[in-house]
Amino acid sequence: MRLAFNEDQATFSTVLGQMLGDEVEAGFHTVEGWGRYDYGHALDARLEEAGFFDAAREEDLGTVAAAAMVHDVARVPVVIECAASALLRPFLGDDLPRPLAVVVDDAPGAIRFLPQARALVSITPDAVRLARLDGQAEPVESLYAYPMGVAGQDLDWQPLDADPQTIRTLWQIALAAELGGVLDGGLASVLRYVREREQFGRPIGSFQGVQHRLATDAVWIDGARLLTLRAASTRDPAHAALALAHIQSHATRIGYDLHQFMGAMGLTLEHPLHRWTYRARALRAEMGGAPQAFLDYADTRWGKP
Repeated sequence: MRLAFNEDQATFSTVLGQMLGDEVEAGFHTVEGWGRYDYGHALDARLEEAGFFDAAREEDLGTVAAAAMVHDVARVPVVIECAASALLRPFLGDDLPRPLAVVVDDAPGAIRFLPQARALVSITPDAVRLARLDGQAEPVESLYAYPMGVAGQDLDWQPLDADPQTIRTLWQIALAAELGGVLDGGLASVLRYVREREQFGRPIGSFQGVQHRLATDAVWIDGARLLTLRAASTRDPAHAALALAHIQSHATRIGYDLHQFMGAMGLTLEHPLHRWTYRARALRAEMGGAPQAFLDYADTRWGKP
């Protein structure tokens, strides 16, 4: 496993970082009516126009650059549909419209990004299918800091020429990258806060107990990133399942710590922390959550009993 980007991947990451640092397109702004999420239409359009969603197709960038992009995009306060576009679409056909929404094993309930999606991808053990959407998604209210929606019953499903196991593996990598990025963004905002907020005449971040817990969270998040990049490099089902299981299993504790040290400010809509932690609540349950991901890892690694 390469722990360092090649030259093209490093350049890709640097340019992406510059784009994500644009406070107008990717910075935190409250939205009208105190909405729970801010869809970054300008950022989405800029990334698409520059070809960033096609990185996985490029030999010198590949799925490693695509997974790193999903992680980095998830760190910003605005939300865009990136994971499926970056890690699934390049392997499902050039003519797929985006944004995309994804449902796995026909899971019931609301689906992330469905109100904005132009197509819905279904992944089951036997097939990968696509339904083009034309006003067949109904938005629903949600606390998850994502646009959520439910699909109509009469979708026109078309089979795609793709291996279901390969696409499932790529989706686990995408979810691990997105959840890791979401928690990393939340951690960065809390670190800024504890450096500035004082108690007893000292910054909160100077207290050893705070340092230890946030350092542990940082280790878990960075470990998840490395596991995700390894999975993106090998596209091995066991590696993908383990990366997702690792970050899903720690997401609850990390979210608790972030809110614990942000205090009451982290519960307001005037601060972006809720954008990350509520996205994490949705992602930690995707594909059955950590218990299912650990089972997937064990089944792939040692075989089903």
